[in-house]
Amino acid sequence: QFSKNLKLGIHEDATNRNKIADLLRYHTSKSGDELVSLKEYVARMKEGQKDIYYITGESRAAVANSPFLETLKRRQIEVLFMVDPIDEYAVQQLKEYDGKKLKS
Repeated sequence: QFSKNLKLGIHEDATNRNKIADLLRYHTSKSGDELVSLKEYVARMKEGQKDIYYITGESRAAVANSPFLETLKRRQIEVLFMVDPIDEYAVQQLKEYDGKKLKS
């Protein structure tokens, strides 16, 4: 319900960016209907994984079927689905979370 406002906060509020990032939730390539926080994503990253992977698109269905996911799926790497238009702006500002770079 408040996700757009939180994402706008990521974009506009540099002072509180990391605190706001803790509140964000996304569907992922492995979460089904559940929303996942960045903290949860990082906690279940594969050993040796250095980056947080995400894909942007118009809908969950569109990104879930993207050919760009194939390599990451084969490597069993979870990918955040960013399907809100404001996500692209927010991720440009966030750049990293918990020492992990966000990588598309």
